[in-house]
Amino acid sequence: MFKKNSIHTFFVVPLAILLLANLPALSAIFEEWNSDGPYSHGFLGIFVVIYAFWTKRKSIRLSQNTTTSFIICTLGLLGSLLVNFVAMLASIQQLQLLALFFIILFLFSALYGLKTLQACALPFIMLFLIFPVWNILQFPLRELSTAAGQWGPELIGIPVGRDGYRLSTAGGLFDVEPACSGLGFFMVSALLAFFVSFINKLSQKKTLTFLIICLVIAVLANWLRIIIIIVVGTYTEMNHFIVHDHLTFGWIVFALCLLPLIYIARTYFDDSAVVNNKAVDSLPVKQVDVINKTHALTAITLLIVFIAATYWIPSRFNENYAFTVPTLSNYEMAGESKSYSPNWKPYSQGASKERFFYYVKKDVGFQVYLADYVKQEQASEMIFVENYLYDDQFWHDVEDKKLPLLDNQYLQQANLVVVQRSLARYRMIASWYVINGVITSDKKRAKLAEVQAALVGEPGATLVAVALDFDGQDSVLAEQQLSEFIHSYLNP
Repeated sequence: MFKKNSIHTFFVVPLAILLLANLPALSAIFEEWNSDGPYSHGFLGIFVVIYAFWTKRKSIRLSQNTTTSFIICTLGLLGSLLVNFVAMLASIQQLQLLALFFIILFLFSALYGLKTLQACALPFIMLFLIFPVWNILQFPLRELSTAAGQWGPELIGIPVGRDGYRLSTAGGLFDVEPACSGLGFFMVSALLAFFVSFINKLSQKKTLTFLIICLVIAVLANWLRIIIIIVVGTYTEMNHFIVHDHLTFGWIVFALCLLPLIYIARTYFDDSAVVNNKAVDSLPVKQVDVINKTHALTAITLLIVFIAATYWIPSRFNENYAFTVPTLSNYEMAGESKSYSPNWKPYSQGASKERFFYYVKKDVGFQVYLADYVKQEQASEMIFVENYLYDDQFWHDVEDKKLPLLDNQYLQQANLVVVQRSLARYRMIASWYVINGVITSDKKRAKLAEVQAALVGEPGATLVAVALDFDGQDSVLAEQQLSEFIHSYLNP
């Protein structure tokens, strides 16, 4: 057994080590908080969270975990560590951040006890709300916002056309980007709801009711912002300042919408006086004098083992890795290992080496682009949102689909994008991934292969892309020619 005075050290020191081991993840969090995106309230939010934990400091003391409770906490900690480890190897940032939060949560509960965790539930919820892991909500919110942007102006007689997330009126075009989904308003409102619940000591029922009110007002505020921008932009031919600085205007609208929320909270959602009179805000858990030695050492050992693995596993890689270019017997190589292409500008962030090769057969030419990665890290990876296979300043996307390949033991289909530059200039770009012998065009399978390759110490990977130019007249023939070339490339 350990004295109770050591319990905070047993939590704070492993927590500090955990955060140091996840510095790239912390950097990503701070970047999101420092941006104009939906988590720009993060720095304010962390002060709110710190204040909430400080207020509950008398409740953060030992409560005895039963064996069953500790097993639940330990399994939760183990599962979170595994998810964090796999997400790190696969460079899936949001999953890594999500796992990081639950590691902190289960480490706290394993050391302090589930009853103490229950007493600190609201501060942990508020902490969760400022973690940048909520992007999945952008899709439904964006869809709702686009719909509101269409029918809102129509209510006052402005016809609005819709093409996906693009709205058009007689006065201009309006793109409802993911940043326009209102996720920022949504998260701030949720944080406000739980903070009011914490300060005013609301019951669970009242907390849920106030949360719903806050979220509804957040959604309506974003709809109002979009509708006003479309209406004003239409009547001013896109010359009004709110059309160009819609982020600032949006926060002004949201701030005005907070006024009724503040009134509602003060008038209808304040149980603090009643709770204080009943002296309910005493210690919510039964205090014990010592920390369980077995529980503490088990939790900390798990943490240290996984932190050590996150350093050791990625340290094993071949710094000389490069994709072996096959020798094709039925295609002539017209250009070998060029470092750039004057008419093709794909981009692979963090690639160790980029190479271009040119092949011809009769009067048909093919370009092959190879992007090698000796190892992959967050934001320096083969599958990354900022990577692209063509420059959208010169080409525009015509079609995205799968290209069926000839009978092939390695790959049944490749990713295919068809782009156009002029009336008679089209390009087909087929691509796939190679990771430690695994050849696939599926991103999920590629991510899994990244993890497997990292575990065996061979994380080298390559993006392979093949481009074929054609006049746009016979796409079936072009697909056939491209498929034949890929078949030869995979089966030299």
